[in-house]
Amino acid sequence: MHPTFTERRRIPRRRVVWWSLGAGALQSLAGLAWLLRDPEPYFEERHGTLAAVLDARVERTGGTVEETVRLRSTSGLEVSLAIRTPIDDEAPSGPGASVAKRPLYLILGGHVRGMGAGALVGETRGAVLAALEYPYEGDHRAKGLAVVKQVPAIRNAIWDTPPAVRLALDHLLTRPDVDPSRVELVGASFGVVFATVAAALDDRVTRLWLAHGGGRPFTLLDHGLKDEIPITPLRYPVSLLAHVIASGPRFAPERWVGRVAPRPVVMLNGLDDERIPRETVDVLWHSAQQPKQMVWLSGPHVQGNRPEVLQALVDTMFAIAEGPRFAP
Repeated sequence: MHPTFTERRRIPRRRVVWWSLGAGALQSLAGLAWLLRDPEPYFEERHGTLAAVLDARVERTGGTVEETVRLRSTSGLEVSLAIRTPIDDEAPSGPGASVAKRPLYLILGGHVRGMGAGALVGETRGAVLAALEYPYEGDHRAKGLAVVKQVPAIRNAIWDTPPAVRLALDHLLTRPDVDPSRVELVGASFGVVFATVAAALDDRVTRLWLAHGGGRPFTLLDHGLKDEIPITPLRYPVSLLAHVIASGPRFAPERWVGRVAPRPVVMLNGLDDERIPRETVDVLWHSAQQPKQMVWLSGPHVQGNRPEVLQALVDTMFAIAEGPRFAP
């Protein structure tokens, strides 16, 4: 029995529904694959080479000189940098005078502090201190649902930060007062992820410092949202979505830290850190290769309004850096 005209029309409609569902699924998979693609080719292209140093400003405060510069790459990437150095009134001057070589500390702090992270360290202790401003073009004040509008800018900043660190090193290592054999990259809190990725990519970094940070970005995101979304079934999908959008699986520092070896990795952690679960610290520690060192300090998570916590971190870091290099 042959199908009627109406029946013949129903068959294509069903197919259209299935084709639409299949196309939607393929588009979703393609979008997921794009979000979670390998970032290394992008990092290399975006790094480019240093093309210009813009808007350099110099200020003298007490015994310190602070210079702020904006760097531009041939790729179009731009990043701002604050550089603090001690004033050496006894140093020889004039043509042919030698310049003392100093260790370099490049600091990646919290996402709000940016270039101000170097000033929080305090005295330079004879080193060159540089702090990076994250290449974020969105609204730092956005909260709640307003953050949704900032997602493209947040994602761009995440992907641009590792090449921005390398661009900063391109500039800093041209300075006559920087010792290229002592390039210390410091990631604190939010900066731990980016410092780890950058150190893995750039062997000019001679030692990596990870302060109050951990691995497993999903766990960190989920833990950080507990106060805002205390109900786990409601919080979990939000954490998962943020994890994917931020390319968390690709940027997880435990995936990168093993590539830093044989250069040393030093982890400085807080015994009472309320933001970094112990399991995330353990994951990062076990993923690092020798030589590595772990130091536990008393106190909560480091932040600008906790000077005693910050001072303990800084004192410990310089004490280790100024001592003998530890063996595996």
